[in-house]
Amino acid sequence: MPKQGKRRKKKRTEKEVDISERELRQTPRCFVVKRGEVGNNIKDLVHDFREVMSPNCGKALRESRINRLEDYAAVAGHFHVSHLIVFTQTKAASYMKLVKLPQGPTLTFRLASYSLARDVRAAQKRPRGGSRDYSVAPLQVLNGFGGAASAVAKASPKELMVEMLRGMLPAVDVPTYNQAETRRTALFSYDPVEDVVHFRHYHVTQGTAGIERGVQRLLRVTRLPKLGSKADIADFVLNGGAASESEAEQAMEAPSATGGRIGVRLSETGPRLTLQLVKVEEGICNGGVLYHRFQTKTPTQQQVLEAKAKQRKSLQKRNDMLERNLVGAKANKKRMEDRKAQRIKDHQGGGYEEEEDAGAVETHVSHHVKAKAEGGGGGGASDTGKRKKFHPLFGKKAAKPAKDGTIEFQSTEKGKGGKGKGVKGGGKGKGGGKGKGKKGDGRMSVIDRFHQSAKKQRKVADSDDAARA
Repeated sequence: MPKQGKRRKKKRTEKEVDISERELRQTPRCFVVKRGEVGNNIKDLVHDFREVMSPNCGKALRESRINRLEDYAAVAGHFHVSHLIVFTQTKAASYMKLVKLPQGPTLTFRLASYSLARDVRAAQKRPRGGSRDYSVAPLQVLNGFGGAASAVAKASPKELMVEMLRGMLPAVDVPTYNQAETRRTALFSYDPVEDVVHFRHYHVTQGTAGIERGVQRLLRVTRLPKLGSKADIADFVLNGGAASESEAEQAMEAPSATGGRIGVRLSETGPRLTLQLVKVEEGICNGGVLYHRFQTKTPTQQQVLEAKAKQRKSLQKRNDMLERNLVGAKANKKRMEDRKAQRIKDHQGGGYEEEEDAGAVETHVSHHVKAKAEGGGGGGASDTGKRKKFHPLFGKKAAKPAKDGTIEFQSTEKGKGGKGKGVKGGGKGKGGGKGKGKKGDGRMSVIDRFHQSAKKQRKVADSDDAARA
């Protein structure tokens, strides 16, 4: 039996929230991408770090080999993206670059060690977390950056590092902070002994404080306890609710915003990162080096590097200008081709207009010849003193009219005492020589053609008049 009824239309059940322009500017957003040839572990790490930065991250972003860092920087302003996190891999080590858009600086961290989220969850008996936890940005915690300086030679600049890490995630707005929305936390802990930063990602579980574990399991709505094997409910409560070792751990108590105290438990969900700062440079991976852990430059070498950095910037500006000019030239060329195609199309479709134009040209030429014959070739200027337009058939000076009323054009051969060739016998050339008549050669001059066409037109007109009479 065929299916009856109309097709079901899915309706949006989520509430559309209008985000103000101020919030768009102040909320940090990032692109997490990979560059170059990387292994499967780095690809999985990119996916895990995108989940950490959710929801202010392009989770479905697809990279291509032809994409450059300049491409990401070009579209960052449209999507209100403030940071770019790039993962790369070489034969020596793996690196993470943290870039502040649109003008830098760029921090390059070496991944001393890392663990994927799936490895961290595999070590837990009951991993926590769900898709709803990634609808709100994690709460950022910075630890150890305000302590004593590291004793390691060429220690990392903590002030710059902490400012860059602090800007990755949105800050807590105390007046509008909702404690119930805290579902994740991102921890950056600085170790001054090894001069590295440890990153951890946790899920936050909140509960009531001051209540026995067995009673808590009885009060919760989901995952009701199994009491079939218990003779009395007191055995279940006194036994701690048959909790495992991990569940029997007491939650840390914290003050609640509404008064009283709540229990907070952290369960790690991964990934884990151990970051070691290697290099700090200006701009987006193309400026002068401000700090390097393994290289030391003399003042002269530093000046040379700064000059090269300025030269790269100038070349980049020139390339950008040439690229804009090329795009403009291509657009102009396309516009001209379109105009030419339109003119050809109009020309092919306007046959009647061409016939009218041809008749107008012929009439203009006849009048021009008649005026020359009557005026005797008055030097090419009209009576009103205006300069006549050049015509390809009548650009040369006309000779004096012959006895029979025809006009001879000046020959291209000029010379003293030369013999000109007249149309009929007995004509005199311009150079004073006697012209030789030529008859029966089958060739006609331009004037003879015009006279012949005029005679035909008169005959046709006379025949039409006779027919009407």
